[in-house]
Amino acid sequence: MSKSSEDTRIQTEYNAWKKNSPFSYDFIISHPLPHTSLTLHCSTMFPRPHPQEPSLALHRLLFGTNYYSTDPSSSFLSIADVPIPALDDDPTISIIPKVEVTQNLVLDSELEMARFMPQNPNIVCARTSSNNVFVFSCDKPQGDEFEPDLTLTGFDDDVRGHGGAGLAWHPKREGYIVSSNGHTIAWWDILAMDTTYRKEIVPTHVYYYHLEFEKLIRDVQWNRKNENLLGAVDSEGELVIWDIRTNEIQHFVKAHDSHEVNYLSFHPYKEWLLATASSDATIGLFDMRKLKNRIHTLEGHTKKVCKVEWNINEESVLASSGHDRRVIIWDINRIGDEISRRESKAKRPPELLFSHEGHKDKVTDFSWCDLEPWVISSVARDHTLQVWKLSESIHGEDDGNDAIDD
Repeated sequence: MSKSSEDTRIQTEYNAWKKNSPFSYDFIISHPLPHTSLTLHCSTMFPRPHPQEPSLALHRLLFGTNYYSTDPSSSFLSIADVPIPALDDDPTISIIPKVEVTQNLVLDSELEMARFMPQNPNIVCARTSSNNVFVFSCDKPQGDEFEPDLTLTGFDDDVRGHGGAGLAWHPKREGYIVSSNGHTIAWWDILAMDTTYRKEIVPTHVYYYHLEFEKLIRDVQWNRKNENLLGAVDSEGELVIWDIRTNEIQHFVKAHDSHEVNYLSFHPYKEWLLATASSDATIGLFDMRKLKNRIHTLEGHTKKVCKVEWNINEESVLASSGHDRRVIIWDINRIGDEISRRESKAKRPPELLFSHEGHKDKVTDFSWCDLEPWVISSVARDHTLQVWKLSESIHGEDDGNDAIDD
């Protein structure tokens, strides 16, 4: 298909989405970005009331700049307020909700990933193309220079730019950060050292994973229930889990045959349940107690899946995004349900709850808003940032039974 034909098809699909969006969302906010952002995260900080509109609550978003420039100061980590309606379709709202940047932190190079600390959302970590992880305090005045509060070292410059850029705060242990590069995984405890005079921190531990160059780590995450487990996925479709008490591998399995795994998400409440996002256009569901046998495969994307993340407010719900320009919401409680004739004709599995199609290019990241059920923010290569809430008419039907038993 020629580029012009592809552009026409994308525009036609977008027009159809826009026409139907009033029936699919309780609200949607779209914000243009000056450049592509590869990362997006919604803060867990309790929202503030809007100063001019009491029916709006201000939530914080974290995103950044990712484009090549000879001027390092042109790369920013941005913090923004997004007003989310307290009541859906409130007719008394007198202003148009929009995303407003409140702070820009200067970076040393292109931003790859950034995350708020869950225990203290005024602290953020950022991974850039320079091969380091930086920590910033957002409640301190920031100047026009690159001035991180901490620099986390430990990666080899020889593998710069290879593999993924996994980055995660520990959900339970304050100050623990894990990141990956090439064949190296490092984690730090930023609260274990006196940083009054020392602004560089070396890793607490480093894992050298598959030193052969072909296998590169794509993502690394902490288990959200078992605080001692750490998981990683790689370019050869493998899933590995370590116990940080012994620093030994606990599980090793081929999760996706002959395709890279790009992201890993542990369930927030079931420590044995996890999901993987793969370039084979599928999401795999796995039970750590019997990893060799995949529980289920979620099929609905048409291209590479880049991210998957469980919804902390709905135990059976997760979302995924990819190169097909979509963010798909899944409900595993619906696995095995009967499907309608329309769904059958569209070859849509019953567990595919909703497909968000508001972007015209690859979705680079998305984030559930943990403090607002069914609210997601997403960002794409078309320079659009969108914040949206799925209509209750779509997600309201749920029998409450777990498709995957304890």
